[in-house]
Amino acid sequence: MRAVRGSEGAPVLVELDEPPGHPGEVITMRAVGICASDLGYLAAGTTKVLGHELSGVRADGTPVMVEGMFGCGECDYCREGRNNLCALSTQRALGILQDGGMVEQYQVPGHKLIPLPRGLDSGSASLAEPASVSWHGARMGGVGPGTRVVVIGGGSVGQLAAAAATAQGADEVALVARHPHQHAARERLGFAEPDGDLYDVVIEAAGSGSALHAAVDLVRPGGRISILGVHYGGLDVPYTSLLRKEVTLVASLGYSAFEGRREMQQAAEMLAARPEIADTLITHRFPLEDAAEAFRVAADRSIGGIKVVVDVAPA
Repeated sequence: MRAVRGSEGAPVLVELDEPPGHPGEVITMRAVGICASDLGYLAAGTTKVLGHELSGVRADGTPVMVEGMFGCGECDYCREGRNNLCALSTQRALGILQDGGMVEQYQVPGHKLIPLPRGLDSGSASLAEPASVSWHGARMGGVGPGTRVVVIGGGSVGQLAAAAATAQGADEVALVARHPHQHAARERLGFAEPDGDLYDVVIEAAGSGSALHAAVDLVRPGGRISILGVHYGGLDVPYTSLLRKEVTLVASLGYSAFEGRREMQQAAEMLAARPEIADTLITHRFPLEDAAEAFRVAADRSIGGIKVVVDVAPA
């Protein structure tokens, strides 16, 4: 079967004899999204099969998405549904430390397969994985009725965080975007621009020092900043401003279960209820044989991409 793995910093199409993955069910892959982490894994020299934003079909024809954070399954965190905090979770990261799912067939433990809600197409369901990350970040930030929320970052995670904040009941949701195509997506999805006032919750989804400084500027005294962006090498925090406002900083890692519900299921239901989200954010699609071009487009923001998807098999 065909797969895409890293080789000398680039994605290459290869042939495999057996489905990679973790022991479990063999599913036929449908779509795989590309995110910034995948680009980072390539730059780091991974030789694994790429891809952790995954949707496919079970042998019985049931369309599913893959809950891609694999803990040990036995520790207290895993038993509580907080497998993102399991010590083994980051050691099993798909696409860099374990084979991912950009392959025609993939092995997944059955309990990590979630059937799609009605209204979510299998070709768009790979978006549920980054939507889960955004959903978790909004929840960790304390979003809910009565809150005013602003998201910094107009990429897919930022746009999905704004959508998650809306779905979680925020009174107002604004989004700070940099590029024209990100502004167009913001407008289509109905998110406002910042109005000059301060916000109860700021979700930082850009992963830069300037974004974190902007978050401190935009949060109200006593407010919360949820950090979704990845800051390698430490945080550049304007501590004096943070102190004067007595701001709470919270780090958000992946996704989990909460109050008996899996966040990936909740995020997928959000996508099913609002099909315009996937229609807006999935800007480019490529077949598996054109995966190298898909990664090139995903890495070049000037092209106007937000989420690039590799269609492993047609719907």
